[in-house]
Amino acid sequence: MKQSPYYKVFQDDSKFWEEKLEVIRLIFDTWIDVQRRWVYLEGIFLGSADIKLQLPNEYSRFRSINNEFVKLMQQVSKNPEILEVVSIPNLEDQLSHLSKLLNNIQKALGEYLERQRTAFPRFYFCGDEDLLEIIGNGKEPVKILKHIGKMFAGINTLELTGSEKRSVVAFASKEGEVVKLEEVQNISAGAAVNDYLRQIESAMRSTLALLLDKASAS
Repeated sequence: MKQSPYYKVFQDDSKFWEEKLEVIRLIFDTWIDVQRRWVYLEGIFLGSADIKLQLPNEYSRFRSINNEFVKLMQQVSKNPEILEVVSIPNLEDQLSHLSKLLNNIQKALGEYLERQRTAFPRFYFCGDEDLLEIIGNGKEPVKILKHIGKMFAGINTLELTGSEKRSVVAFASKEGEVVKLEEVQNISAGAAVNDYLRQIESAMRSTLALLLDKASAS
């Protein structure tokens, strides 16, 4: 448009809209980043009681951010016209601030997951979302069975017994091969998921070692 010989006729209007569109672009870039982080973290901090207990400070910060972001979205929904939206006072600064806070929380969450993986190295075979699901459902062993195959090669699931399904009696492959544990592993109600998985891993090793010893002796 600037190359047009008639540009001077609408030069002022062109500059106005060029500046306005640039502001809209910058706001949208930040807005998309905030919304993407918010959607990811909202499912974690508001959907898992364990995360709330493990990261109380980050949980409190996210609740505050969540209230601010939801309030902003409610304000936008009342008048969603784009020119009205970008006229909200300090909108760009507010979104930039939220983006920074969410980034800090996501970083703290990443450090927390790294600590969990250090405590039980087989968690390194699980992606962040899978690991969060494991931690979030750690109090109910039956809910983490679908992730067992990711942590233990060749093993598809564990066999649980008891009214609350908290006693591990065997492990099985995809092909249906079942190995009975030499000693039943009972998972206490308050046990951390990484602790009882380590306990089960140790039982698997001792069982396989014993079976190998018996096979070589026969």
